[in-house]
Amino acid sequence: MSIKFLENNHIVHVAPVASITLGTDLWGGTVGTQLDTDVMSMKNADGAVFIIPNTVNTGAASVFICACDNTTPTTTVAVSFRYARILAPDTIEASGEATSFLTSTGADYVYVFEVDAAKVAEQGYEFVQLHATEVTANADTEGQVVGFLTGLRYKEDDIGTQVT
Repeated sequence: MSIKFLENNHIVHVAPVASITLGTDLWGGTVGTQLDTDVMSMKNADGAVFIIPNTVNTGAASVFICACDNTTPTTTVAVSFRYARILAPDTIEASGEATSFLTSTGADYVYVFEVDAAKVAEQGYEFVQLHATEVTANADTEGQVVGFLTGLRYKEDDIGTQVT
């Protein structure tokens, strides 16, 4: 059986690498600094996943998955999502469902956040983004954010761009 990951999921470059470079704090470095990913349209997908691998992590952030009213949101609503914190190489240290998640200090974690399109639709919206707020002063978190849409309703070649 062939899984065909690239055909069944749409990978989205949700946070420009230029804004998250080695030595630059993923969360911002100052308490209250916010990271908002690009907005993704979920109209052609059953869900969205955000993966945040990080290498150095002396800081922490509160993470939310937000339903958005449009492509440049003026209104966002935190929705329920599933999460996992994975310690290298593949030990799931924490998992569950919540409307917010506090990241931990420590190196070599991978965070996975998954939201169903139905949770976003319950708010009357079709757009979604990851939102994080730094909660640790003068701390450093090096990492990246990768997003992808799951459960595509059309073959990958047919859905076009989903980042707005």
